[in-house]
Amino acid sequence: MKLKVKALNFETGNIKVVVLNSKDAEKLGQKAGERVQLKSAKSKISKPLIAILDITYSDSLIAQGEIGIFLDTLKNFENLQNHDEISVGPAQTPDSFEYIQKKIRGMKLTSEEINSIINDAISGHLSQIELASFITGVSINGMDDYEMTALTLAETRSGEYFNFGPDVFDKHSTGGVPGNKVSLIIVPIIAATGLLIPKTSTRAITSPSGTADSMEVLAPITFDSEQLKKLISKENACIVWGGALDISPADNILIEIERPLHMDPIGLMIPSILTKKLSMGVKNLVLDIPCGPGTKFPTPDQGRKFAIFFKEIAKSVGIHAECALTLAHQPIGHCIGPALEAKEALTLLKDYSAGPNSLIEKSADLAGILLEMAGKAQKGKGQGLAKEILRSGKAYSKMKQIIEAQGGDPDIKPEDIKLGRFQKEFHAINAGHVTEVNNSIINKIAKAAGCPHSKASGVEVYKKQGARIMEGDLIFKIYSDSQNNLNKAEKIYNKTGGPIILGGMMIERV
Repeated sequence: MKLKVKALNFETGNIKVVVLNSKDAEKLGQKAGERVQLKSAKSKISKPLIAILDITYSDSLIAQGEIGIFLDTLKNFENLQNHDEISVGPAQTPDSFEYIQKKIRGMKLTSEEINSIINDAISGHLSQIELASFITGVSINGMDDYEMTALTLAETRSGEYFNFGPDVFDKHSTGGVPGNKVSLIIVPIIAATGLLIPKTSTRAITSPSGTADSMEVLAPITFDSEQLKKLISKENACIVWGGALDISPADNILIEIERPLHMDPIGLMIPSILTKKLSMGVKNLVLDIPCGPGTKFPTPDQGRKFAIFFKEIAKSVGIHAECALTLAHQPIGHCIGPALEAKEALTLLKDYSAGPNSLIEKSADLAGILLEMAGKAQKGKGQGLAKEILRSGKAYSKMKQIIEAQGGDPDIKPEDIKLGRFQKEFHAINAGHVTEVNNSIINKIAKAAGCPHSKASGVEVYKKQGARIMEGDLIFKIYSDSQNNLNKAEKIYNKTGGPIILGGMMIERV
């Protein structure tokens, strides 16, 4: 069937989608969600393009004899213009769909079958429903070592690969702790010793801030491949947004579908972490595994089992990994939100005595492991060396160089960082000591205040676990760029009683 192209001024992402009038779809014998193949005489593409079909019953949207093609799908055809003619026909279901069904039935996949799923995901031959089925199948039935290794390698092959030499280091976290800005401290510590650490990070999605969000307060974070190579060549380090690079696009496709499903199965989580590191040429990795309520690993035992599993898969793809189970009972440092976290990290880099202690200890612990892995320190001495580099100002000097190389102001001071002009302080209504700090409530308040999209928004926790408090003491503060958002955040604070929980002799009032 030959139809006239009608360009639709929208993009659909990786999945290639076209729209037919219901009468033309009936003639083709195709239903919504099925596949069609497209062929243009003007295009140099030898094989037909496969797309997922949507159907409209509105002649005003797509008339009979037309085919609606979204902008990103239209880009696949050279010289194809609006109103040009294109051949449209039914397409067969790809073999990868059968392999997805195989995983749903609980069967093991071969590396060839995994490659087929990933290749078709990248090509847009699999619909979002089919990819969601694959994710669900992995969530229910899991993946063994062999499958996870094959998936990691397949996802890595789907995008760009960097080779920065044999000694490349990095740190990653499984997440779940607010204020976990340790990468802003670890990267300059490691780079100050001459080691190479190309840190890529995602922007925050469900948390108040990610490393990329906080670094963007200090310097640009979006670079292409050639710019990244120049950065690494000059400074041995960077802190950039990985989304601007074409590394592991297959993993990004799966993540976009996992998110609304609220699924992050181990069988996909481990390959997701490792493929990004492998793509950046990382050979040595320390994995931070926060353990506690609100994290992926509520107990240390669960974290330990994951660590052992993770190390095995990392080894199979050529990465030497060590894991650190870390406390997740309260925020790291006192500040949550992009600008607040950047300010707190810069304050510590500039002045070791300014603390805070939790940020010093966790950063030095993780950096120390990397220094020991690199042979810069004896086992058990890495944390001490990391603290000395931080205390001496070498890490701060290196961070200034990284900021400048990425196009930021190397002389930026903590007090130069702008915070939300709408602010609300909260004071203790009783005396006592802090027995608990609720991370979940902190995250809710920070996001209501505008995080992570509003970089100047966030919260500051003045008193943490173990602190003695007198009635009237300042314990919590909200910053926002919007009075409306501040009101929303304040409402959550008042409704929940706030994240700072005081204790005394009474356990509970019933």
